Amino acid sequence: MKDLLEAFEGTLAGERINSLLSQYERLGLVQSRFQKDFSVSCISGCGKCCEHYVPFLSESEALVAAYVIIRDKREEEVLARLNGGSPSSPVCPLYNKDGEYHCALYEGRSLVCRLFGLSVSQDKEGRPVWKACKWKEGKGEVISTETLLDKRESVPVMAEYGEKLTEYGDTEGDTIYDALPKAIWKLKMLLSLTDSNPA
Repeated sequence: MKDLLEAFEGTLAGERINSLLSQYERLGLVQSRFQKDFSVSCISGCGKCCEHYVPFLSESEALVAAYVIIRDKREEEVLARLNGGSPSSPVCPLYNKDGEYHCALYEGRSLVCRLFGLSVSQDKEGRPVWKACKWKEGKGEVISTETLLDKRESVPVMAEYGEKLTEYGDTEGDTIYDALPKAIWKLKMLLSLTDSNPA
């Protein structure tokens, strides 16, 4: 099969996947600078955010996650995790307690999962405000707004990245339990149409 992203070329799904992957890449670069400039990091081996949050995925986020799943031929595994999870549980169904990053879909994780703990929020005037992770139990970093403003180019602001999800009319979306199976089905359908036509 030809490269998976090429298979979606010319489709709205392909545009969304490429656009969001590019945004994720840019976010990663800004977060690397942020971590270096402000000595910010997650606690090694923690995973508390995954134990207390089930992500909602916009359609674009779900398509990126589905792309990674299909590319890696992990549809059955991920769908089994979703089917075996409980939508009423506060634990993400893709939480992998023993994995290096605690996520069974780390490369395809949602925007909020990427931003949590490594971004800032904004005050009423739109200035960056740092809130240390609540699970660091008093060991969190203290960063003043003035310091954040001095190095603004290396500060990822959660709301600014969230706004980029509206580029294709994305809304808050559905829980991972609903959004991910729909996106997998959509991409598999597009692949079946692509594969049935001679290239």
